[in-house]
Amino acid sequence: MNKRTFAVVALLLAAGLAQAQVDDRARELLEGMNPGRGAGEVTTLDQTMTMTLYNDGDELVTTMRMVIDFPGKRAAAVSEIEGMATTMVHQDGATVMKIDGMSLPVPPGMDSLFDGAFDHDGLANLLDDPDAVATYDGVVSYADVLAGHQVTYTGDFGVPGAGIDASTIRWVFDDSGRLIGQVVPAEGTDLVYVFTGEPKVEGGLFYDADIYEVSGGAATPFGSVRYESVTINEPIDESLFR
Repeated sequence: MNKRTFAVVALLLAAGLAQAQVDDRARELLEGMNPGRGAGEVTTLDQTMTMTLYNDGDELVTTMRMVIDFPGKRAAAVSEIEGMATTMVHQDGATVMKIDGMSLPVPPGMDSLFDGAFDHDGLANLLDDPDAVATYDGVVSYADVLAGHQVTYTGDFGVPGAGIDASTIRWVFDDSGRLIGQVVPAEGTDLVYVFTGEPKVEGGLFYDADIYEVSGGAATPFGSVRYESVTINEPIDESLFR
């Protein structure tokens, strides 16, 4: 499993359906989870989440804080895993790594963490891509962990700071049209996120989730995501960029 799929933490839900190819039922469901309601322009984002991954009875716990200054095109990611803290900072078009106060060269590939971070304003419209396609698939079930009305989206799907490559994602809704989960298809299996509780930001963003690998009709616990805090349009911690 590509580890970059682990960071699907920030859920970018649909707003403003542009000229994309969308059938009527898919449009209805996507419009119902419009994050633009009340959000307005986003200038800063500061989120902290804890991700737990399961592996042969062991748990790998990572805490990640992502701070993005959209107008200034600055971003910082502070991660702590097994007691070791690492800070990645992107500003002035360059990325550096800091460990215990020391600046180090960025290992090849790690600077992709910030790919696409400034392409949108943090609440990107899924269907801003005029070539995007969204279809209603009817009622689906993923083993015994997630069932509901599914919309499959294919297009310009970007998660700021997450380095997600997937261009296809599936959203699952209950009978009332409430978003209850998402599915990231992968080769031979599906990574299924079952949302728990209410979204952390008004308009349907940043859900806590339990994650499963589903293959052959069987679900295996894969991990969980829990958001400790999410703030939007608040002054950012300038010490991260010094």
